[in-house]
Amino acid sequence: MKRQDEDKISQIMNNAEKVREIIQSGINAALLKHKQVGNPICEWKNDRVVWIEPENIPVEKDKSVCRNILALA
Repeated sequence: MKRQDEDKISQIMNNAEKVREIIQSGINAALLKHKQVGNPICEWKNDRVVWIEPENIPVEKDKSVCRNILALA
Protein backbone atom coordinates (compact mmCIF):
# COMPACT_ATOMS: atom_id res chain seq x y z
CA MET A 1 0.00 0.00 0.00
CA LYS A 2 1.24 3.47 -0.85
CA ARG A 3 2.15 5.86 1.94
CA GLN A 4 -0.38 8.35 0.56
CA ASP A 5 -3.15 5.75 0.86
CA GLU A 6 -2.09 4.95 4.43
CA ASP A 7 -2.34 8.65 5.31
CA LYS A 8 -5.84 8.84 3.82
CA ILE A 9 -6.94 5.78 5.79
CA SER A 10 -5.55 7.34 8.98
CA GLN A 11 -7.47 10.54 8.25
CA ILE A 12 -10.68 8.60 7.77
CA MET A 13 -10.19 6.48 10.90
CA ASN A 14 -9.62 9.63 12.97
CA ASN A 15 -12.91 11.12 11.77
CA ALA A 16 -15.74 9.50 13.72
CA GLU A 17 -18.40 10.92 11.39
CA LYS A 18 -16.67 9.45 8.29
CA VAL A 19 -16.36 6.06 10.00
CA ARG A 20 -20.06 6.15 10.92
CA GLU A 21 -20.94 7.13 7.34
CA ILE A 22 -18.90 4.27 5.87
CA ILE A 23 -20.36 1.70 8.28
CA GLN A 24 -23.91 2.94 7.66
CA SER A 25 -23.31 2.76 3.91
CA GLY A 26 -22.23 -0.87 4.24
CA ILE A 27 -25.26 -1.71 6.34
CA ASN A 28 -27.53 0.00 3.83
CA ALA A 29 -25.91 -1.94 0.97
CA ALA A 30 -26.48 -5.25 2.79
CA LEU A 31 -30.11 -4.38 3.51
CA LEU A 32 -30.67 -3.37 -0.10
CA LYS A 33 -29.11 -6.62 -1.35
CA HIS A 34 -31.39 -8.68 0.92
CA LYS A 35 -34.41 -6.72 -0.28
CA GLN A 36 -33.47 -7.09 -3.97
CA VAL A 37 -32.98 -10.86 -3.84
CA GLY A 38 -35.99 -11.46 -1.60
CA ASN A 39 -34.23 -12.62 1.56
CA PRO A 40 -35.69 -11.69 4.95
CA ILE A 41 -33.54 -10.24 7.71
CA CYS A 42 -33.88 -10.46 11.47
CA GLU A 43 -33.55 -7.98 14.29
CA TRP A 44 -33.58 -8.16 18.07
CA LYS A 45 -36.75 -6.56 19.41
CA ASN A 46 -38.42 -6.87 22.82
CA ASP A 47 -35.96 -9.56 23.95
CA ARG A 48 -36.55 -11.84 20.97
CA VAL A 49 -35.59 -12.32 17.33
CA VAL A 50 -38.08 -10.83 14.88
CA TRP A 51 -38.00 -11.64 11.16
CA ILE A 52 -38.59 -8.83 8.66
CA GLU A 53 -39.90 -9.78 5.24
CA PRO A 54 -37.99 -8.34 2.25
CA GLU A 55 -40.78 -5.94 1.27
CA ASN A 56 -40.63 -4.43 4.79
CA ILE A 57 -36.86 -3.95 4.97
CA PRO A 58 -36.11 -0.26 5.50
CA VAL A 59 -33.53 0.98 2.97
CA GLU A 60 -32.27 4.51 2.44
CA LYS A 61 -32.46 4.72 -1.35
CA ASP A 62 -30.58 8.01 -1.61
CA LYS A 63 -27.50 6.65 0.14
CA SER A 64 -24.76 5.63 -2.25
CA VAL A 65 -22.51 2.74 -1.35
CA CYS A 66 -18.89 3.65 -0.71
CA ARG A 67 -16.98 1.79 -3.39
CA ASN A 68 -13.59 3.23 -2.47
CA ILE A 69 -13.07 4.62 1.03
CA LEU A 70 -9.88 6.39 -0.01
CA ALA A 71 -11.98 8.71 -2.18
CA LEU A 72 -13.74 9.97 0.97
CA ALA A 73 -10.64 11.48 2.55
